[in-house]
Amino acid sequence: MNLLEALNKNLNVRKIFGKRELFIIKKQLLEVPLTQSEKNRLSRDIRKKLEFIGEISKFKDEFKLKRGSVVNALIKDMEVHIIESKYFPKIKKIILFGSTVEKKRRLDSDIDIAVEFVKIDLREATEFRIKFNYNKYVDVQVYNILPDKIKKEIDEKGEVLYERKN
Repeated sequence: MNLLEALNKNLNVRKIFGKRELFIIKKQLLEVPLTQSEKNRLSRDIRKKLEFIGEISKFKDEFKLKRGSVVNALIKDMEVHIIESKYFPKIKKIILFGSTVEKKRRLDSDIDIAVEFVKIDLREATEFRIKFNYNKYVDVQVYNILPDKIKKEIDEKGEVLYERKN
């Protein structure tokens, strides 16, 4: 199936392209000369829409808009990145906490992850935080150096993503 057949078959095409735009696309694909106005519209509007469709099609797995899919992917990616790091042998637990666990997320919410180490000094904790806070949507904390109030909240409400078995 080519583009022209796909445009003719799919009724949803009208939600993106107007009748006139579809007519211009058809003329262009069938090598029918375009007026200057049609050429302008082709380059100004139609090609930009098609470029956008091409760019966004890379994310077709997300088109179903499954609730929380991006959040879950970010959590999993960070968990894997932490586990594959040089710090892994010292890690006791990786814990998800905050608004994500409490199901109180807002558009400006980040994803809070605490990493508990068997033993870590302040220099290493700072180095770890710098290395793993590269994503504006995920805030990685070192559990060992957090205030007791936050540790208590994590202990009560946190969801353990990884725990060393020993």
